[in-house]
Amino acid sequence: MNKKVWFITGGSKGLGLTLTKALLKKGQQVVTTSRNKESLIEKVGPENELFLPLNVSLTDEKDIARAIDLALKKFGRIDVLVNNAGYMIAGAVEDLTDEEVRACFDINVFGTLNMLRAVTPIMREQHSGYVINTSSISGLYAGAFEATYAGTKFAINGITQAFADEVKPFGIHVINAAPGYLRTEFLSETSYSMSQTVGAAYQEAVKERLGFVKAMDGNQAGDPKKVAELYMKLVTMEEPPLELMIGSDGYDMAMLMSNQKIAMTEKYKELSKSVDYKKKES
Repeated sequence: MNKKVWFITGGSKGLGLTLTKALLKKGQQVVTTSRNKESLIEKVGPENELFLPLNVSLTDEKDIARAIDLALKKFGRIDVLVNNAGYMIAGAVEDLTDEEVRACFDINVFGTLNMLRAVTPIMREQHSGYVINTSSISGLYAGAFEATYAGTKFAINGITQAFADEVKPFGIHVINAAPGYLRTEFLSETSYSMSQTVGAAYQEAVKERLGFVKAMDGNQAGDPKKVAELYMKLVTMEEPPLELMIGSDGYDMAMLMSNQKIAMTEKYKELSKSVDYKKKES
């Protein structure tokens, strides 16, 4: 693989950390951000000729600009942006507070948009680049008590689709990566956050959901090391996929939801068409 400069958000744990380590082993140049640079350095190592760890707040455009400037001063370019940082909040729509919902959208959606705005001019000037936005299996199906998280991922789907068309003329390739369940810390108690309030009407259902999450944690089908290898392969492709389901569970869910959508659209076809103006008879 040709040497590239990678810029990865949310790299102190999970897939971001796995990807950072894999890239450095391959001799790639890597800028990795975290809200806790010390944790990142502890797990990966200090700054060196290949690695630049940075504290960055993805909700602060000035902080992002500072990080981009440091990356360019060290490596001279940015070839791959991986918008990997994510935040999970679960809970019934009725129970979630405005503050909890906005915190999730701030990182998952607005943080991604902030990074796209900052990096696009660089790649446009280079007339080359790859952007991997992180969607999810939850961007295909919104399960109970995950409306907020799923809502952010549905938003990423739409943003990525439009963005890809906008930057294609400039030689920038965009990939919407939709992982299924990966065997990372994402389902652990430190990452899978619940709303502060759980109403009496939902307590039993939430308890069942948390039981499922606990049972799934450590048994996820997806291997993050293989996902890292996949990402490295994607950025060597002349025509990478705009949307890629990652993992057999992601593929299966995509097929299920696509078929269900086709069936439902066909079932209510007459209702859909009933609002059209009648064609004038000649």
